[in-house]
Amino acid sequence: MAGGHACRLVLGGPVTVPRPLGRLFAILAVLVSTLTHSEARAGEADAEPITQVLELFTSQGCSSCPPADRLLTKLAKEPGVLALGYHVDYWDYIGWRDIFGSAANTERQRAYAQAFATTTIYTPQMVVNGRKGVVGSHEAKIRKLMRTTALPAGDGTPKVALSVEGDRLHITADVGELDPDAPAPVLMLVTFDDEATTTIERGENSGRTIVNTRPVRDWRLLGMASEEPMDIDLPLASLLKRGEPNGGCAVILQSVTRDGVPGPILAAAQMDFDDP
Repeated sequence: MAGGHACRLVLGGPVTVPRPLGRLFAILAVLVSTLTHSEARAGEADAEPITQVLELFTSQGCSSCPPADRLLTKLAKEPGVLALGYHVDYWDYIGWRDIFGSAANTERQRAYAQAFATTTIYTPQMVVNGRKGVVGSHEAKIRKLMRTTALPAGDGTPKVALSVEGDRLHITADVGELDPDAPAPVLMLVTFDDEATTTIERGENSGRTIVNTRPVRDWRLLGMASEEPMDIDLPLASLLKRGEPNGGCAVILQSVTRDGVPGPILAAAQMDFDDP
């Protein structure tokens, strides 16, 4: 499992993933309203447009993952990049239980496996803009994909935005004209922690200190987009860790295939909770 190789897990059968609506979590106190015309909201700050969404599927228990973790840290500092670390749980049995690992993150990777027509999932895997997955430490391949799959930009392209208004997180999404013969895109909210440093005490990485950037704490589907602009309000306190402004969140607009699995990402925005 060492070096630049990937740790692979061959699934025992076809990858089974619930359709996107099956992943829709109940969200308390959510007010969703669809507006014909959107107006700029007070408190909405100008944000750098996201042109790249990098999703690293990783594990603190995999000896092949630290180089990919370091690469994600590097890429996260570049302009226009939304970098997210999805820690999976299927290597926990080796001896170290990933403190950020979750079955939900593994579920998202399995959904991508179905989208990419493979029965194998592995770490580290970098999924670039929802279009293709490669070994997460192969920087040259990742950068090539970034150049060829950047998110659409300009007039008439899908757009999403985040802002804080009092005690609410306000999300807007404007998809524009939809293909009537294709499934509607889904809107996804991701919450993540700040950069975290962990000393691994057991397993393959025992004795190593690992830095994880933007480890995902939770992700949920907010619903399906329509041609009408969307406005969604969430109670900010429900998204904060221990009630403190630690970490941040991102909203992702992603296409869906007819099989109900994730397709290319159309638009994204991110926000740190401690931003003024």
